[in-house]
Amino acid sequence: MRVLSLAALGVATIAGCGGSDSGADPGRVTLHRLNNAEYNNTVRDLLGTTLQPANDFPADDRGYGFDNVADVLRLSPLAVELYEAAAERLIADTLAVTTQSTTSMFEVMSQANTGNASNGGWLYYSNGTATITVAAPIAGMYKFAVRAYGQQAGPDPARLSIEVPNQPAVVIDVTATMASPAIYERTIPLPAGATSVQVSFVNDFYDEPTMADRNLWVDYVSVTGPTDAPQLDGERRKRLLVCDALDDRDCQQTILASFAKRAWRRPPTGEEVDKLLELVDLAKSQGDTSEAGLRLALQRVLVSPHFVFRVEVDPDPTSLTPRPLTAWELATRLSYFLWSSMPDDELFAAAESGKLVEDPKELLRQAERMLDDPKAIALTDNFAGQWLFTRALGDQDPDYQLFPDYDEELEAAMRAETRRFFRAFLEEDVPMDQFLVADFTYVNDRLAEFYGLPLPGSPTDLVKVSLADSPRRGFLMQGSFLRVTSNPKRTSPVKRGKWVLDNLLCTPPRPPPPGVENLPDGTMAAGTIRERLEAHRTNPICASCHRTMDPLGFGLDNFDAIGHHRTQDSGFPIDATGELGEGTAFDGPIEMTQQLAANPGVYRCMVEKLYTYTGRSPFRIEATEHIDSLTERFIAGGYRLRGLLLDVVTDPFFVSRRGEP
Repeated sequence: MRVLSLAALGVATIAGCGGSDSGADPGRVTLHRLNNAEYNNTVRDLLGTTLQPANDFPADDRGYGFDNVADVLRLSPLAVELYEAAAERLIADTLAVTTQSTTSMFEVMSQANTGNASNGGWLYYSNGTATITVAAPIAGMYKFAVRAYGQQAGPDPARLSIEVPNQPAVVIDVTATMASPAIYERTIPLPAGATSVQVSFVNDFYDEPTMADRNLWVDYVSVTGPTDAPQLDGERRKRLLVCDALDDRDCQQTILASFAKRAWRRPPTGEEVDKLLELVDLAKSQGDTSEAGLRLALQRVLVSPHFVFRVEVDPDPTSLTPRPLTAWELATRLSYFLWSSMPDDELFAAAESGKLVEDPKELLRQAERMLDDPKAIALTDNFAGQWLFTRALGDQDPDYQLFPDYDEELEAAMRAETRRFFRAFLEEDVPMDQFLVADFTYVNDRLAEFYGLPLPGSPTDLVKVSLADSPRRGFLMQGSFLRVTSNPKRTSPVKRGKWVLDNLLCTPPRPPPPGVENLPDGTMAAGTIRERLEAHRTNPICASCHRTMDPLGFGLDNFDAIGHHRTQDSGFPIDATGELGEGTAFDGPIEMTQQLAANPGVYRCMVEKLYTYTGRSPFRIEATEHIDSLTERFIAGGYRLRGLLLDVVTDPFFVSRRGEP
């Protein structure tokens, strides 16, 4: 693995700044389904909901390291059913009306079929039932409170039963006596509307020789609820129902056209709105209200392919001639790339005015604004989280017996460190040629203690600290990376080396041949991991990949399976020397990362990863030209990540498309 020049990579110099050759092929773009993260973010921004329905959807397929690549995002029959259920739940949540909790009181004496009035209440002298009718404004949980006592006799206390249709009876032991009646409370689900509830005495007892008689006295039954009424936001309802005259046709049309425009990320046609209005008419024809019909129509908007997919329609689907995206298509591409969500009102306004496609400065202005918005954290969570593997942190815990220092607090600090470190390159314009060799990081007291750094005096918040006197530098020596590329009981130079090949050099090794055994997990007295892997490489079949992959992992072997610095492995001194490809030697992790940071291939790989994150395969024929030209400008521009992002969103592959025969 030699240090490659740009010329060796086939990267051609492009004159001027911003965008590759205007005649470049933008490539075919597959119809792009919203992945689960995008779905949750979209309904959040569309409806203002805190619900996250996609958490219950099937996991997204991954392609080329990312879960937003259009070519692999399938749609299963199960997912379609879940989309329908989610739409119903989301609209119900958004349009829910405020329901105040109320209390209804019921006197049993006028409802019971056995017994007699006594002491202001009703005394059941044998098994009997009182039927009360409870009017529940909405389905939910309701608290039943019964004031009662028992005339106790026999081995058991008097028992009271509360029975709601289609629910198991709730039976209460009434242990109180006449001297001190008690209130017995139970929470029971009720459907919306009027429900007949039976309140019964169920265990009458009489012993004739002793004349011991068990009876039940009930004063009243109160029903309070709903106790689980949702916390409602009237503004969300108003944003959806933009007018009040719901029975008026013009109002219905305004509501549906407005919602479909935002949900589908483009204005609906008159025919599409008419189809939605048919659902309102259908509901009314069956005796429902206009609002019930509107709810159905709004649900239909959310199960439409125009919501679930990012639809781009070509006038001639078979034409190879590139065409500019429409303003609505470009706004959608831009927002899902930078925010993993739908456009906001300002971006919609720029699309509607046409300025987004007519004025290149407006596109750049919008992109700059969006990168400054808090929603740009999606780039850290979704792009960096997958590229750097921080999403995988916590999927597999280390062996506690071997690594008792590792706990949830330390893991959270490691995850936060990498997220904050990446944001420095995104938000503070730190050049990406420092990503592997930076002499700073972000720690709290827990992580600083683990790294052997002076405590910054911050138990929770991260503080920027110097690594000048530390054996650590850059991303590859952070705990999050070192942990996810290890096994539970030991380090894995193979996993670490493979990650570097896959994600920093974009030269993944071949899969292992069938039947090849892994090294035993855990520590062994036979020597270091390195010595065991070198023995493993005596097999010629294994050597072809391991001689390239393993040295990259050996260079990081001074860090154990949880990222703690060490000088020995199983009691043997660690040898962290190695070579990068054709004779470029290094001694230890700092020298290795310095050599990687000097390799132009690393920066081309970074660009390739970002190109892939736009939702495309990097292995299509046209991708090479775009990736190479973006890399040339990325390096010439000082390795600025923000500059690269702005370059991507103005590149012809991003702002145009073509069909396919």
